[in-house]
Amino acid sequence: MAPKIITTIWGLYAVVILSGCSIAMALHGNKEPNFDHIKVGVTKEEIDFEFNGPGTSRDLGDGNIEVTYKYEIGNSPNPGRAGVNGYIDLATIGLAEPILTLIELFQGKDVETRIVYGPDSKALEVHGYTPPPISAAMVTAQEEQAKYIYKRPVSMSSHQQQTNTSPTSFNASPPLQPSDVDVPPITKAAPRHNAHAVVIGLERYRNELPQASYAERDARVVARYLSGTMGYEEGNVALLLNDRATKGDMEKYLETWLPNRVESDDTVFVYFSGHGAPNAKTGEAYLVPYDGDPVFLNNTGYSLSRLYQNLAALPAKEVVVVLDSCFSGAGGRSVIAKGIRPIITEIKSPLLGKGKTIVLTASSGQQVSSTYEQKAHGLMTYFFLKGLQGAADTNKDGKIDIGELFEYLRPHVERVARRDFNNEQTPLLLGDTDMLERGVYLQQ
Repeated sequence: MAPKIITTIWGLYAVVILSGCSIAMALHGNKEPNFDHIKVGVTKEEIDFEFNGPGTSRDLGDGNIEVTYKYEIGNSPNPGRAGVNGYIDLATIGLAEPILTLIELFQGKDVETRIVYGPDSKALEVHGYTPPPISAAMVTAQEEQAKYIYKRPVSMSSHQQQTNTSPTSFNASPPLQPSDVDVPPITKAAPRHNAHAVVIGLERYRNELPQASYAERDARVVARYLSGTMGYEEGNVALLLNDRATKGDMEKYLETWLPNRVESDDTVFVYFSGHGAPNAKTGEAYLVPYDGDPVFLNNTGYSLSRLYQNLAALPAKEVVVVLDSCFSGAGGRSVIAKGIRPIITEIKSPLLGKGKTIVLTASSGQQVSSTYEQKAHGLMTYFFLKGLQGAADTNKDGKIDIGELFEYLRPHVERVARRDFNNEQTPLLLGDTDMLERGVYLQQ
């Protein structure tokens, strides 16, 4: 009798130990790289980001290198599969868990992709594994599905209500076409070994927040300008996009990565494209990370005051912050907790009055920041990049400082916002007057 009891107890213990393994494994797989961003002409920095690492390099001569990226496919995090595993566990009182665990163990497949880069660190060739092409039958099926999905009407947004425009049907958008500012100009910028940057683009959010259209493209192109036109070393530019721009990621790079790298007389550049939000109780402005929730900003948001304080503590000579966001909660690139009315938010800080930080923001605290659909960028970011292409170099000295760039983009942003969107949008340049008069150069 005793052996049977012991066997039963051990059996129940094993079920308890194994139960839930398959669920956890389905939820914590390995995310596959996005091959839409892995193609000829893309920079090594961007491709390294997609593969979550730099890979193994082999020198091919003449400045060319071949990099091998090894990764797993077929085992991306899958909440649906985890739910099925959980249902089967319940239905079988955990008896199916060992089988489900074995199935999860063999979900993935190890593959490798080899990419040849030229002397400019841009991809010349892509070899090895790439996703299989979509068949004609699949395309036809997707088109049929689109006929139903894309004709559904959508409700009027808060920005449409403000501008008295009518809601329209959600029509299928064509593939993104290159904007005229997407390719940095070819310049002979001196290498800036002591320059560091954190570039954040948040187009998609976890908590069912509206998309910040083109924010990911904004950030990718800004990072491209930093390393291609402004002289930054690729290893000194941290690019955080969407689900890799959680609050923890922002804390890691802004509060640990930068302080570990920045030394006396270095320069720092921080760029953010995505949603901002106001704290309804205090009026304080927050950046919204991927996992941010406007209802619980104190816990899930990253406040501007915290950003300014951390940047002020760096031993850097100068810090430039560019924010293509807004903080009123009235629409555009801002969100607000449900049931709260838009409010005027303070985006200035005493730290900017006599400090070393200069802030360029897309709009004032009570305004909405627009998306420039025709150019597939945020409105302010488009003219920021246009200025760096050379349009802001009004004195033709081959150098562009932040004040010169601001004087170029402000009237253009105001004019297009008023003309095309019936919206008042006035960019602001905040910081120490003496620093601005001396010149804070972005390109020289």
